[in-house]
Amino acid sequence: MVTKEEVLHVAKLAKLEFNDEELDTLTTELNSVIGYVDQLKEVNVDNVQPLENLNEAMEENALRSDVERSSLDVAAALKNAPKSGDNYFLVPKVLQQEVKQYVEQDIVGDEEEELL
Repeated sequence: MVTKEEVLHVAKLAKLEFNDEELDTLTTELNSVIGYVDQLKEVNVDNVQPLENLNEAMEENALRSDVERSSLDVAAALKNAPKSGDNYFLVPKVLQQEVKQYVEQDIVGDEEEELL
């Protein structure tokens, strides 16, 4: 059984502060958890094999198999694009100029290189 003093000690080590009501609640909850763990210790698991992977317990793999297939060609991928050019999607700029300059400065440092 966990005492209030033990909870306070652990809280102090974790640099946490609790008022008296929170301390009572936390102590009760920790004792409940420890009681549940004690219940689990009573379960007979002598004939149970350890499970390393949840998929091992399944008769059949639930994941689809990897099948190689062709991807969309460029024309099909760009067919419904609002704007495209040179086999790429064209999108509006999303950064304001001053933000862009700040980002460029942060990336390249003092050098005056233009980011592509």
